[in-house]
Amino acid sequence: MRSFAAALSLVLASCGAEREGTADIEAAAVSAADRAEAALPPEATEEERAAARLDAEYPMHAAFTGIVTTIRTRPDEGAPVVGWLRTGARVRLASEATRGPGCAAWRRAHPLGYVCDDDALEVREQPIELEEPTLEGWKDGQVEAARARGALVLPPIARDAALPYDYWYVRESTVPEYHRLPSRDEQRAAGAKADRFRELLAIDERRARRYLAGESDDGPRGTAVVNRYLDRGFYVASSGFELRAFRRFVRTTQGRFIKQAQLEPRSGHTFRGVELGPERTLPIAWTVRAARPMRLGDDGALVNDDDAPAIERQTWLEGWEGRRNVGGQLVHVLGTSAGPRYLRAWFASVAERIARPDGVAPDEPWVHVDLSEQTLVLYEGDTPRYATLVSTGLEGHATPTGIFEIRRKHVTDTMSNLGSDMTDDRYSIEDVPWTQYFEGAYALHTAFWHTGFGLPRSHGCVNLTPHDAHYVFARTWPRLPDGWHGVATEQTELRGSHVVVTE
Repeated sequence: MRSFAAALSLVLASCGAEREGTADIEAAAVSAADRAEAALPPEATEEERAAARLDAEYPMHAAFTGIVTTIRTRPDEGAPVVGWLRTGARVRLASEATRGPGCAAWRRAHPLGYVCDDDALEVREQPIELEEPTLEGWKDGQVEAARARGALVLPPIARDAALPYDYWYVRESTVPEYHRLPSRDEQRAAGAKADRFRELLAIDERRARRYLAGESDDGPRGTAVVNRYLDRGFYVASSGFELRAFRRFVRTTQGRFIKQAQLEPRSGHTFRGVELGPERTLPIAWTVRAARPMRLGDDGALVNDDDAPAIERQTWLEGWEGRRNVGGQLVHVLGTSAGPRYLRAWFASVAERIARPDGVAPDEPWVHVDLSEQTLVLYEGDTPRYATLVSTGLEGHATPTGIFEIRRKHVTDTMSNLGSDMTDDRYSIEDVPWTQYFEGAYALHTAFWHTGFGLPRSHGCVNLTPHDAHYVFARTWPRLPDGWHGVATEQTELRGSHVVVTE
């Protein structure tokens, strides 16, 4: 795998004259890193050497307190984006700042790129610890006042967890989302507008929509504290809670507030795939529908085995021996202590090996998605490392087939299709975890809102359980640098893993 340091040198070399004014800073930082490593005793470990170089080249510690900011390939707001930071991010920066288009103080970020040192970036010489241990018990207005003066530094995202945030299902219709914590009167005004909207919706949808958007005077005016009204079935991501006048609100990752009583928590499916190695390799089979095995009757025909227990869906079939045509039916053969047992073809899916395609490097981690079987296999070169069930596109929302490359990776990314009417296709899911775009808007990502893995369920993306999406995300290229929320390969020298989708 190409290291970020090597990628950085390629990116910088390609910038040519546009880098004028930054070369001396970079050269000084590199020589400082060399000197720091040379000063270590000969018995220093690789970790100690890496830490010494990091401290010399990127001595500053930063915490990002805004919603989102970009990291550019060079100190210019028009330069290609190489990554993103989100609220709570901790990153290392160079001490020198460079003036450039769009920012008075661009700083080099570890391991590559430039970020603007503005009001949302808290930069210090020492590591930045959590300065907001809890918001429970704070009096009205204290949190907002502290945040306004820049006194709060939120915790970094939970990168080691299957779900990096808490997730909530909107269980009521027309739920208000507030810009700030509302007073009781503001909450009542928001509720009155929601009630009136639902009344109008039963009469005339277009009229109701105009009213909710503030384009007509058809009822109570509501309150300007409302950012938007959420449909039932939407999902929001949360970074904590806040209290006001004994009312508990979820604080979303976008800095909004929703009454917790109008939401339900969601934690996703616990299913996980199978790690592969010398003792356990492909093919791997699972049930995708609950099934009771069959046996051969005295006449050689398949009959139900009433003595065999039913097999729950998404069960790993350790005794799977292959497929066979029995009496004109394609079945899966299971080896059991009672002898061979059989499942009809549509009750199970099988992950099987494919050859490494042309263009995939021998050391590259890459992914194969099999649409017919609804399986995913993670490879390293020619070696399969992990296999699991997925859910791909439903009819009318087909997942594209072909050989693609991962273009962008995000710890989380919001997905929505709001449209202009009340159709079944309307959805909004904040901060979908472990998202890897491989073709346009098509991505590998977590789906914490359903349990139907092994069967098509998506609008075209490849859905994985929280554990599996996290597992695959951590092992594909490009690797996500420490503290970053997202990384891009487009218009950069970073390499993305291939995603092979077959029917």
